[in-house]
Amino acid sequence: MTDAIETTDLTKRYGRTTALDQLNLHIAPGTIYGFIGP
Repeated sequence: MTDAIETTDLTKRYGRTTALDQLNLHIAPGTIYGFIGP
């Protein structure tokens, strides 16, 4: 089955601050998922 959302090695920086470092995330269709970020 194909993921509804997929990230591979996602990195997010704000200036010198690294908020995400190589995030791998797979969310199946129909799944309720939440996360809080910066």
